[in-house]
Amino acid sequence: MNKFIGKQAYQNNATTSPRIEDAHGAITVCLETLLHNLNVLLEKPAIGSEVFNKVSSKCLTAIYILQSSLDFEKGATIAENLFKLYEYVKYQIIAISKKEDDANLENAVMIIAEISETWKSIR
Repeated sequence: MNKFIGKQAYQNNATTSPRIEDAHGAITVCLETLLHNLNVLLEKPAIGSEVFNKVSSKCLTAIYILQSSLDFEKGATIAENLFKLYEYVKYQIIAISKKEDDANLENAVMIIAEISETWKSIR
């Protein structure tokens, strides 16, 4: 392959992919991805279906990333509260997959939407 063709293909792909410039951008993308996938789960794909499994897995991965990124030394109470909120959202996803009656995915979506909007305003 010609090196110029490879460079052009890379540049074309790079311009269509989201750019993450810093940690703030990475968390923003993670929150947006989580919110999008929670909304897909709200559309009620069949539990156990390929779509449900893929989307719920993406949600749980995003939550893991968000929880792992918390700085408990600098963030103290805020980090602890965010961790608890992410745990609540994770529980809702697991409850949906187990068909538990007390699952409240709508509330989980509202929580992540509020966190996402607040996060975007911190810049």
